[in-house]
Amino acid sequence: MPNLIDDHPARVSLAAAWESVDARAAGDFWCTLEDRRPGLLPHRDAPLFFTALGRLLVGGDAPANRAALLSVLGRAYRHFDLLPHATTIGDALLATVARHAHTQWTPRLAIAAERALCHATHAIHRAAARAGEGPAWWHVQVIGHDRPSPDIAILTVRPWRRLPFQPGQAVPVCTPRLPGHWRWLAPANAPRADGTVELHVRAVPAGTVSHRLVHEVRPGELLWIAAHPSTPA
Repeated sequence: MPNLIDDHPARVSLAAAWESVDARAAGDFWCTLEDRRPGLLPHRDAPLFFTALGRLLVGGDAPANRAALLSVLGRAYRHFDLLPHATTIGDALLATVARHAHTQWTPRLAIAAERALCHATHAIHRAAARAGEGPAWWHVQVIGHDRPSPDIAILTVRPWRRLPFQPGQAVPVCTPRLPGHWRWLAPANAPRADGTVELHVRAVPAGTVSHRLVHEVRPGELLWIAAHPSTPA
């Protein structure tokens, strides 16, 4: 029997089911998880956690984007001590998606989703083993958005806490306009006294995230940024 990675129709169906889930599902996920394991995940972090885990479940990302997503999720599982409860979390995720995508949720799709969840959980365990200590993400506020050319933006952001980066490192970034889609961006400045960071973004033809960052994000908006930069593999 093929697994989800080889079963293209199942992968497409699962992605469609996930895309049909609206923003209310994140709150439902947290309530479901809270009923099964109270206090496991802070309410404020549930929406970002839910969208990241769901994105990993459906797959389809390029290898670099998947690596960024796993880097964030691996540290989140480690920071919140979630690895012993991975099965509970996965079951809550599937139960939530099944409720919100009920018209598409067939027995065959449920089996495919369980297989996909198994692959995702193993990947998270490996990522968590490589992750260090500390929070998985912080908010950053966009304080500048310059467009030196139509398809390039220079975003100046101010993290809520100083970002400990070194030259050559990159950091996963996510916009609330596309939650769950984490992308590597490299700080383009040396560390500054005021803690602000410049991120240079080029809108690539197939890059939905890069287009949003270049053409839609405005000063005053908040982005999520991984709390610990690294050197992408």
